[in-house]
Parts: sequence; structure tokens; C-alpha cells
Amino acid sequence: MAIEQTKTKHPALTMLEEMIRIQSVNPHFDATGQGEQAMSDYVERRCRAAGLTVTRQSVFPGRDNLIIELRVGKPDKALLFEAHMDTVTLGAMPNALEPAYRDGKLYGRGACDTKGSLAGMLYAMERCARQPELAGGDLILCASVDEEHAYKGLLAFMELDMNVAGAVVGEPTELGITVANKGCVRVAMTTHGKAAHSSMPAEGDSAIIQMMRVIRFIHEKLEPELAARVHPLCGSPTIVVGTIRGGTQINIVPDRCVIEVDRRIIPGERPEIVERELEERLIRELSPEGVKLTVERLLLDWALDTAHDETIVTAARRAAADVGLSDRIRGVTYGCDASKLQEFKGISSIVYGPGSIAQAHTNDEWVPVSDVEQAAEFYLRLAQTFGRV
Repeated sequence: MAIEQTKTKHPALTMLEEMIRIQSVNPHFDATGQGEQAMSDYVERRCRAAGLTVTRQSVFPGRDNLIIELRVGKPDKALLFEAHMDTVTLGAMPNALEPAYRDGKLYGRGACDTKGSLAGMLYAMERCARQPELAGGDLILCASVDEEHAYKGLLAFMELDMNVAGAVVGEPTELGITVANKGCVRVAMTTHGKAAHSSMPAEGDSAIIQMMRVIRFIHEKLEPELAARVHPLCGSPTIVVGTIRGGTQINIVPDRCVIEVDRRIIPGERPEIVERELEERLIRELSPEGVKLTVERLLLDWALDTAHDETIVTAARRAAADVGLSDRIRGVTYGCDASKLQEFKGISSIVYGPGSIAQAHTNDEWVPVSDVEQAAEFYLRLAQTFGRV
């Protein structure tokens, strides 16, 4: 059982406790992952009880987006709340599905990323459902699937082509109004050699030796070049070799080696251009050294770059000030669903939520209790403010 707090509990905390108890691990990461269906059932029950309109959108078998709407006759001023329901694997986190309070923190898988945000958004929607006059415009909440893998839920939602004037995406931002975040280019790089018996290595061409040259080039050339470029809110672009696989057995010169590379991009960079230039440069500079390289796309994601004078930013800053929170503008180094709303639909978007990315995906994931409470009140105030600025 959760360790109860002594003071009156904020409704968002009660919701968050209930959400933590629901296993919603993205099955891409873990064969035992149950996906988001039980979470969507929970959210649907609450929203229908509150009198909100609820629509299910199938994304994968048994994994549905939930689209929740409160229409107050102002579709041109519609505000979108968006937060994902899936989590990463439970891993080695003890009692991952049992919410527990310690030292002003609420522990549990998804508490930080990003059920705390979803709980706060539900609180705002339910409050406005009881008092529709609070809403400055129509309100839409998308509780999405698959953000932790390939954001297929958000892509499916955008196919609905709903009229949205501004959006706030729930992710851990330490209650900072986030207008910029990094995107990424993920690729698999393969070197191609020639197999031979290990007793006659000169008859072969080691793909692992070739890959050593690729990794050295990334580390010694590309990393320092990227570190020299700095975005004022997001920092520098980065490149990381995350995995490596090569060879079949100890007595065979390997004819194939594969690495997976994560290149984080900053606002102003286009992922498709970064991908092409990375491949072309590696081949151009390493081919003379005997490296035979092919590159396969794994994922492209866009950076978020919302202008500071957009209506959603102005409304967020006013809402934060109204509830006694900082109205500072910030950037983050991770990616999320917000950049897709901007890239594909031109929807001005911010990212906002309780907790820090430093606690997300860890074996002791937690969120500050006060952050959950304050984020919920911020979302409510934003629902009131947006459409009236």
C-alpha cells in the first residue's frame, strides 16, 4: 500500500497513485509489457464519469489513443493537452507498481515520465468539465500510446486533423516552460569485410577493424566539432555509439560489424539533412582507408523551436505567474511529441510537467509531490488563460 501523507491529498496525486499501479510498459521494450490498454480504460472511466466526450483511436491491436474533448463553443481557440501512457520496462526497480511516498517524493514507474503530467492534465479537464465557464477555449486531451518507442500514437492523432490553436505536451521539465528541445537521427552503420579462417587472417578483411576506424573518426573528429556548437537553450549537438555487434565465432575473421548511432540535433538542424551529411562524410573520408560502409535509417526526430512570442508561450507564462510559479523559458536535451506537432501540423507547442528527466527511466523513478500539485494547478490555469490572451 502507498504510504499516505498527513495533509489533504491533491486530486492529481490520488490519480497518479492509481496510474502507477497500472502496468503500461511499452511491449517494444519487454515481452511482458502489457501496453497502454489498462491505462486507457482507467482514463476513459474517469473522463466519462466527469461528462467529457471520449473517443478511442486504435493505433495497434489492443493499444488505443484516447481523445478527450470539452467543447465550449470556441473551436478557434482550442488548447491541446498531450501526454503519453506508456512507460519503459520495470527493470530492476523494486515495487515498481506500488506508489510510495518518501521525503516529499512519490516513487513508482511512470511517476515522472510521464503519468504525473497526465494526472495533472486530467485534473484540469475534470475541473473544467464541472465548470465549463473556466475554459478560455475548447479543450482536447490526447492520452497517447508508443511515445517511448516511435511516437506512433501522436502520429495517428495528427491524422485526425483536429483544429488546435496551441498545445502543451506533458514531460518532466522541472516546472519550466520549455520552448526548445533536441531531436535525433538514429542510424545503423554496417562495415562489410571478408570472412577467412583465423589461422590465415591475411586472406580476409576484418569488418571489426574497419569499424574501429569508424568509431575513432566519430570520437576524435565528430564529437569535438559538435561540442563547439552551442544552442542557447539546448546546448550542443551530440553523437553516441550505443551498440556494437560483430563476428560469428572466435576462429573466423568477421565479415560484418554493426553499430547503432544516436545523433542528437539542436534547433536549426534538419534530421534528414544531418543523416545524409553524416553518411556522405563518413564514406568520403574513410573509404580511402579501406572502410566499406553502409548506413540504414532507424529513426528521425525533429527539434522543437517555438518562438517566445507565440500565444501558447504568452499564456503559459501568465498562467505560471498567476499560480506563483516561475515563468522562465527553457530548453531540454531530450525529445518528445511536441516537435511533431510543430513540424507536421504547424501547432505552436510547449513542453511542461513535474519532475526531472534525471529521474525518468531509472530504477528509483520518482517525482516531487509538490511538482505534481503545482503542475496540475498550472494546467488548470493555462486552460483558463489560453484563448483569453
